[in-house]
Amino acid sequence: MKNRSKAYTRYQRERVIQRKWVILKDILQREGESMPVRGTLSKGKVHCSCKICRYEQYYGIPKSKYKAQWEGMQKEIGCYIY
Repeated sequence: MKNRSKAYTRYQRERVIQRKWVILKDILQREGESMPVRGTLSKGKVHCSCKICRYEQYYGIPKSKYKAQWEGMQKEIGCYIY
């Protein structure tokens, strides 16, 4: 594991907190009293299952990794058929 500086650790922590804060505020429409303390968002997971965040999953679009595997298998099958 690489040795990371404290500045890098602070940056990553703030980045994760900011992402989760935006999900809670803008997508889940939470405000005021219902919002948690910012520091508690550095641990754990905040999931959003809306169409915006899960576009590929909602509409059944395969990820590029699986798409490439599928195309490779199709080429392989094509070689054996002909």
